[in-house]
Amino acid sequence: MTEEQDHSWLFGAVWLVFLVFPARELFTSDQSFVGLTIGVALLVVFAAVFVYGLVTLRCIGDDDLQANLVVLGMVAITSLMAILIGLGAMGMTAFIISYVFFAWPIRRAVGLAIATIVLVLVGPGLIGTGQFGEYWVFLLFLVPVSFVSALSRIMIEKEESRRELQDELSKVAERDRIARDVHDILGHGLTVISVKAELAARLIDSDPARARRELAELHTLARGALAEVRSAVTRMRSRSLDEELRTARTALTAAGIEAALPASAPEVRDGAEEVFAWAVREAVTNIIRHSGASRCVITLKADSVTIADDGRRNGPLHEGQGLRGLRERAATAGARVEIGAVHGGGTSVEVAVP
Repeated sequence: MTEEQDHSWLFGAVWLVFLVFPARELFTSDQSFVGLTIGVALLVVFAAVFVYGLVTLRCIGDDDLQANLVVLGMVAITSLMAILIGLGAMGMTAFIISYVFFAWPIRRAVGLAIATIVLVLVGPGLIGTGQFGEYWVFLLFLVPVSFVSALSRIMIEKEESRRELQDELSKVAERDRIARDVHDILGHGLTVISVKAELAARLIDSDPARARRELAELHTLARGALAEVRSAVTRMRSRSLDEELRTARTALTAAGIEAALPASAPEVRDGAEEVFAWAVREAVTNIIRHSGASRCVITLKADSVTIADDGRRNGPLHEGQGLRGLRERAATAGARVEIGAVHGGGTSVEVAVP
């Protein structure tokens, strides 16, 4: 049973109070001792079947065989009680109604509730007793029981739907986060690997020794990218700003771009290192891929990082997935991102924390 069903069976057990109606009819009727004994036994068994049905209900509205057998058992016991005490047994239908609103599809449960209420209205006339006045009181609890049970069912289903939607949104957000991490890591890593592979290919004849060094670095970068993908998926790695500066210098140099950046990262505000590291990674990747720049300048302060190039772009960057991901990371850290044109040509990306 789910947590909601645990609560619902306790709520449903409250309806046991309505056994007072058939019990009163039983003890005020002209029954023999055997009849009274049978009637009491039927009431006890009925209550046990009702509580058992609620406790073992596996899924609301599942309409499984066990739930149907519980309904059949309660209907059978109610019919036997009707033989003993007549329409006074109608008080037991409240239990059946409250149960089916959790065990059956909602439309079928509503149909049974309406049919039961109609039976109370026309039953005395059908059997020729003409004693409706003695049984109209059943409507005073059959109608509220039906309404409250239906309302409880609807509220539980809405809560389940809300939770399922929340779970799905959480899964979508997690998938987006992983996709963003993998994009950021692979986009940068594969760009550097591609640049170094091209450089090694150009040098393999003219400078074999340097080509071998580039290939060795390429191998190291590939292994590092693989490790970063694994750690990003498992959320076990935080970005190191010093590491990103070293990687940026290597990548820019391999691409033939002058790298003007600090040898090491200064002390930055708490919580800013990771978003600054992602800014360096994403901006450098874009410079190598798209800018056609000859120089890149990275300026680091305690509360900001600026990555500027002198490339051919003039105006704001078209923001792809990488820069959108950077904005999302910055917003999470409470930082702001500004992307604009550099005087004389080129682009500047600044990330600042308050």
